[in-house]
Amino acid sequence: MNRFSKTAASLLTLLLLSGCWDQQLLKNSRIIHIGGFDRGEGDELKVTVAFPDVSSIEGGRSETNEIHTVTSNTTQQARGFLDHEISGNYSPSKLLVLLLGEEWARAQNIMPYMDVYYRDPKSPLNARLAVVNGTAEELIGLKKVGTKLLGRFLDALLENMEDGTVIPRVNFQSIGPVKPGQDFALPYVSIHNKKPVVQGVALFHNNVMTASLSSEESLIYLLLKGQKGKTARLTLPVNIEEEEEHVTKADRYITVDLHKYSRNMKVELTESGGVRVKIRLKINAAVIEYPLDRLNKKETLQKLDEALSRLLTARAKAITRKMQEANHDGYSIALRLMAFHPEAWKKMNWEEDYKEVQFEPDIRLKIERKGITF
Repeated sequence: MNRFSKTAASLLTLLLLSGCWDQQLLKNSRIIHIGGFDRGEGDELKVTVAFPDVSSIEGGRSETNEIHTVTSNTTQQARGFLDHEISGNYSPSKLLVLLLGEEWARAQNIMPYMDVYYRDPKSPLNARLAVVNGTAEELIGLKKVGTKLLGRFLDALLENMEDGTVIPRVNFQSIGPVKPGQDFALPYVSIHNKKPVVQGVALFHNNVMTASLSSEESLIYLLLKGQKGKTARLTLPVNIEEEEEHVTKADRYITVDLHKYSRNMKVELTESGGVRVKIRLKINAAVIEYPLDRLNKKETLQKLDEALSRLLTARAKAITRKMQEANHDGYSIALRLMAFHPEAWKKMNWEEDYKEVQFEPDIRLKIERKGITF
């Protein structure tokens, strides 16, 4: 092929290449990093969003959030109303966190309001979700925390809590559409000293919030679920030296890092037709703080292992009772019954029978590291 033929072929190829027919220029869009849903008047939806706004100042630039709140019947209608208020096209493609006001999350099934996110190909399905103890509008109104815009700060905070096994790793993609036979939990945040703080997790049943767990409870909840993050740390009360005098309050606590652990869950039917769930956890831990010391004694270590195992097992039992009261099937027991005991499942009324499930958690903790000085 001569040079002329090669040139002609190249030009023909360029002509046949298609252009980008669905492009959206960023300069024409107003992106958001954080948004929230609250309960409006009656059954209406109140949507609050924050648009990052950058302005030049002497020596650099300044960032703040431009906040808008609208009331609508649906999520998509709210987006249309927002388009009437902003200088550009509303774009959720860079959304980092969506907040749900607690009153709104407890009032109805939240999934119909998420429908638009699953239909729009530009939706940020990796965006995090969280429930607010209060209203999303109030939290978004903080605008910034220190020098960080609220959306970026909260996104980093939630990621840190995920790594610490305080909250589950959840986003739009992981919660929906939710499969039958399982419930999900979302991070539960509040405002303290004009800053967002993570309180624990909000429990859902049939896509409606029914209860919450504290951060200490949520860590054990996640371990029982088999969802340990990069780290897991607990501060627990212990009292194995009762005869000691001059023992301070700090001496009665121990902080441990939970390292290797194994989990086994077994769902079985009882002779009476009920359901029994056995969850076994074996945890190896390292002592981070124990002012009373004496960890060089084998007897002390044995007492600590036994005391901490009893305490964690008791807390696990309390957490499963709380889950049952909230009808939160966070361990997907129904899904296992559907798969392995289909005939028994067909005869059950899970809304009532779940509360009668016999949970038998058992946690065994063993201290394997005592510190660098031992």
